[in-house]
Amino acid sequence: MNDLTHLSLCTGIGGIDLAAEWAGFRTVGQCEIDEYASKVLEKNFKGVPNLHDIRTVSNTWLREVGINAERITLMSAGFPCQPYSFAGKGQGDGDERDLWGEVKRCIGEIRPKWFVGENTPGLFARANQRYFKRILADLAEMGYSVSWGI
Repeated sequence: MNDLTHLSLCTGIGGIDLAAEWAGFRTVGQCEIDEYASKVLEKNFKGVPNLHDIRTVSNTWLREVGINAERITLMSAGFPCQPYSFAGKGQGDGDERDLWGEVKRCIGEIRPKWFVGENTPGLFARANQRYFKRILADLAEMGYSVSWGI
């Protein structure tokens, strides 16, 4: 059995999940609320449970679907970019679509060894980097060392 396990939040159609699997991780759960993207995941990741709504993800819910949270090596999240994108209004944490708080909650409760987040370059550049610095501070507060690339 593969000891490198991956839990995917804000999964989309599974791009990060494919990369994780190519790197030797086994995706044990996904979380995607969008109906179309969920159908793509169901077709391409047979047998991997979809937890659907990030706001319901917890260690208890993971246990109920057969996922041992203590064994999750990697958690990823391609959390919604609309709040940060240059194409939008850039309301960041003032946008109801901002799910960083939920991603942070899941990281804090599940405590994976590693976290990989993906977002638009606007996350780094908007509001004098306030949104980006908030994420760095949140991860550091939880005890994670952080690096990033654009």
